[in-house]
Amino acid sequence: MKYYFSGIGGIGMSALALYTYYKEGKESVYGSNSEYNERVEYLLKKGISIRLTQDSFLPDIDLLIRSTAVKDNNPEIIEARKRKIKVIQRMELLNEILKNNLSIGITGTDGKTTTTAMLSQIFKNSGKNPTVFLGGMHDSLEDGNFRIGKDIIIAEVDESDGFIKDSQTDFSIVNNLRADHLEHYKSEFKNLEYSLLEFVNKTKELVLLNKDDSYLSKWNLQDKKVLYFGQDNDADFILKNRRQYSTFQEFEIYRKNTFIGTIILKLPGLHYAYDALASTSLALEYGIDFDIIKESFLNYRSVERRFNILFKTSDICVIDDYAHTPDEIEATIKAAQEYFPDKKILTIFQPHRFTRLYYHFKDFVEVLKNSDAVFVYRIYSAFEEPIQGVDERKIVDALESKGVPSKFYGSENLILEDLIKEKDIILLFVGAGDVTEVAKKLVNLQKR
Repeated sequence: MKYYFSGIGGIGMSALALYTYYKEGKESVYGSNSEYNERVEYLLKKGISIRLTQDSFLPDIDLLIRSTAVKDNNPEIIEARKRKIKVIQRMELLNEILKNNLSIGITGTDGKTTTTAMLSQIFKNSGKNPTVFLGGMHDSLEDGNFRIGKDIIIAEVDESDGFIKDSQTDFSIVNNLRADHLEHYKSEFKNLEYSLLEFVNKTKELVLLNKDDSYLSKWNLQDKKVLYFGQDNDADFILKNRRQYSTFQEFEIYRKNTFIGTIILKLPGLHYAYDALASTSLALEYGIDFDIIKESFLNYRSVERRFNILFKTSDICVIDDYAHTPDEIEATIKAAQEYFPDKKILTIFQPHRFTRLYYHFKDFVEVLKNSDAVFVYRIYSAFEEPIQGVDERKIVDALESKGVPSKFYGSENLILEDLIKEKDIILLFVGAGDVTEVAKKLVNLQKR
């Protein structure tokens, strides 16, 4: 059988292509991408045939898997349907894989990539051989965002495109629930919540939920083994006595009233402690010894673009983070303030998607105002069409009205010109778009 991945350079698509490559052989995997990127380069080195254009000249294939970014009017989709080739979404293929194998699914609005990476490192260190699907790059995985294994699948299960309701795993973790990606849920939060409930209700063995989340804690799940993690004393796995030091944080974990042990994590921020608690809870339930878990965190390094310190001197520090929802940005600013309590924070924020800015404009303003100053970089559309009235410049106006020094930049050169002048400050880059390239170019300028 021949598989064709339309949009193969995406982080989720490339992981699925690699899974198919290892299972079926490189002769069975084809793909296309509209641009050349690091994942495309990596797959080409593996011997996978990739076209850097998307037109009607499809090879002889049996199944076309499409990225969410590939729309119905894409020439490849039109041609595939014309030739009666089956076309499915990325998540449909992942769902089929998870359903037919022993699997763990990690989801939620925030923290699922880090939780997945943490859990996979724990399982590997315990001697297990997991297959891992990750929505980011991590140096513990042989293929960056993927590894092929034999005994269990650990997968980040994405809720962004509406297909999570059809996902089925043996174990599931839900970190939290916020109103995000509503464009795939008919603009209704209740539809998003229902889809996650559908996923949880399909879980075969164990569900782990965040007890401190205002939505998850109210779910009434029957005929399921459900355990809770959080700081709430009614949780099954409880995080207590968290302390932030100069280069690490530590916290205690309890199973009800029984002390389990202390975790040391070389990442700042309560949100990362929650991710560690979630992965620890599942690992303990799976029978992994706590000493192995603790050792795994001592050696844990962050996923790419998760509070990555790119450059640091006594005068300046450049941090790159994928945070792109209001809650993620709030947590990341707080983490930077914990890590550098005596420094001012300049947040360089790039809005990601017109729809997200439309739904959460006020929330973005509320969290960004906690910075000492804000630079707003041009919006990254992620293939969305503009929405009338949605303008990132309005964030600057709103922040200025609250007394936060702010400025808009539509040009990479202009923002770099101003950033290179900054001294005695933390430069915190947040966003899921190409603002990361600005951060990297700034570092190159700093090193000259």
